[in-house]
Parts: sequence; C-alpha cells; structure tokens
Amino acid sequence: MDRMGGADSKSVFLIAEQLRAKVPGGIGTHTKALLGALSKGKGEFPDLDLHIVATRSSGNDPLAEFDIPIRYLPFGHELFMRLSDLRVPLLGRRPGIYHSFSIQVPTVSMQSQRVVCTVHDITFVSRPDFFTKHGVRWHNKQLKMMGADDFPIVAVSEHTKTSLAATGMDEKRIYVIESGADHLGAADTRGCERILRSIGVSEGFMLSVSTLEPRKNLSGLIEAFRQARSAHPLTPELLIVGPSGWGPSLEAVTGVHFLGHVPEGILVALYQAASLLVYVPFEEGFGLPVVEAMRSGLPVVSSNVPSAGDAVELVDPRSPESVATGISTLLYDFKRRQFLIEQGLIRAGQLTWASTARKHLELWREME
Repeated sequence: MDRMGGADSKSVFLIAEQLRAKVPGGIGTHTKALLGALSKGKGEFPDLDLHIVATRSSGNDPLAEFDIPIRYLPFGHELFMRLSDLRVPLLGRRPGIYHSFSIQVPTVSMQSQRVVCTVHDITFVSRPDFFTKHGVRWHNKQLKMMGADDFPIVAVSEHTKTSLAATGMDEKRIYVIESGADHLGAADTRGCERILRSIGVSEGFMLSVSTLEPRKNLSGLIEAFRQARSAHPLTPELLIVGPSGWGPSLEAVTGVHFLGHVPEGILVALYQAASLLVYVPFEEGFGLPVVEAMRSGLPVVSSNVPSAGDAVELVDPRSPESVATGISTLLYDFKRRQFLIEQGLIRAGQLTWASTARKHLELWREME
C-alpha cells in the first residue's frame, strides 16, 4: 500500500520545473499542455496517484490551475538548479516514479524511487555551436547520466529517439510519445488588433513563432524575407513572435516586426489573421508552432521538423533562396496553398494532448 494513495496505488511525481524558468520555451508549452491533459485523464487510472513537485513561485503559480496536488519544495528555482547540478537529492524520500518533463535527470536517494525523463532534442550534440558553452556542458552531463543508467526515456519524436540511439542508448528504453496540437485556447481578437494597429500592419501578414536563439535560424529567415520581397514587392510583412533567448542581435529590416512574447489569446488571433507561418529552424525535436498553425488552418513553410509530416512546403533552412521560394509558392499558388491547409488540418487532428497524456499514464502503470 502506497503511503500517499489508496491500496495498491502507485505515486507519480511530476517535475515541471521548466515552468519556473525565465524562458520556458517550447518545453514549457509542452509541459503545461500535458499537465492540463493529465488533470482531465487521470480519473481513468485510479491506480495512479499523481502529484506535481515544484519549487515555490514568487507570484501567481501557473501550476495551481491543474487538478493535481502540488508538493512544494522549501526553496526557489535557482537554488534547486544549482543543488541539482551537484546531484544533491532534493525530492524527498517518498517512493514512486519521478518523471522530469525535461532532460534534467532527477536526483533520487532510494531504490523505491524510479526515474523517467522526457527528451525533446539533443541538438547540443550535433550542433554545439547553437548553445552557450555552459549549456553544452550541462546538457552533455545530463545525457551522460542517462547513458549510465537504464531508466525509461520519453522522446517527443522518432527523430529524437533515433538521435538518442545514435549515442549508444538501448532503443528498448526509449518510448516515443508525440506532443499534442490542441492546447491553445480562445483568440483575443481585440488584443491582436491593438498590436497590429500599433505597428501599422493589417491582416494577411506572415508569421514566425520561436524563441530568439541561433538554432531557430531567424537571421536566415530575415534574409529569405528580403529576397522574397525583392522578387515580389507585395510580399506581406513578417511578424516574429517569441521571447529573447540568447545570441547575436538580429538585423533590423523594413517590413520585419519583433513582437516578443505575447499572451496565448493574442498568439491564437495572430495565427488566425496571418497568411502563412514560416518556421525554418536548423534542427528541432518536434516543432509545436507548426502544428499550432495547422490547427488554425494556416499553411506552413517549414524545414524538415518532426511535427511537419507531409503537410508543409518543405524548404532547406541552410538556403535563404529555398525559403524565399517556399514563401512565394504559398503566397501565390492557390491550389498548393489549399492543399497544404487541408493536409495540415488532418495532421494536427492526429495529435491530441488526451492521447499524449494517456500514453504517459499507460507507461507509468506498466513500470514496476
């Protein structure tokens, strides 16, 4: 009998510390959406007793919106990260499964505490130049700890699984569970209209959504925009949404607008008002903006990211000319545009957070 649940129940502790980070990014979006789906789906698994383990929040706690009990740790996020790097066991002594929704390997102190990690990508191995030196060291340390153990790993795509297997990890311990696409809420049309008026842009603009960091290839996107406008002067303006990450400053170009982070409702309205999404990272573990756009009925120009399937205008992120051609195709080829809208709706419809949550619950149930 588990001390925290009923007879024969199994405790599962969900480590969602990414939501405490200054820039939660795509992993934060994944984590938040998954927690919401687990809140709704856990009732079908009465033998699993879910708990969130988290450091204390300095303001309104986004974790409080989920119907999952929270066990707060007696320190803040920064201290937690520093002590975790030293492999100090901070998660208590309660038996159960400790699942980190990021690559950070939980430090446990008892054999009755099982570990699971979710890996979104390991681009730091193939392209360390896209990360800070500290980031490369930290991520490689986590990967090394994974390789030295045999706990289950959740990969968000077959691409990530293949990348992990290439480092020598046993494929049998890697479970592919794709992200969902149905996590965004209602559109804030008025808020969106205010932003568009403030920058003098009307509907029909092009949109890109990502954290501003080197691997997202925003400099290549801006050069592609410049080339597309040179070939077709009526090419609509480009709006780039997402928080600042790190890396060199991006060039200011007429027709390109950086909106920074926007609330979810405004992001939804931007998807609905745009003419297309352009998303051309050099490498990606999944690519949530692609399926977010597809679900909104927006055609997508994209590099070969796992979320794309066969439902995007595929371009080479290393070639601004290729990206510019893809942009022009979806702006001016109506049949191709309509075809990809239809294919995108099909692809996004295959990805639900309810399914993602169920596969996690089934994995935890099967663990000894």
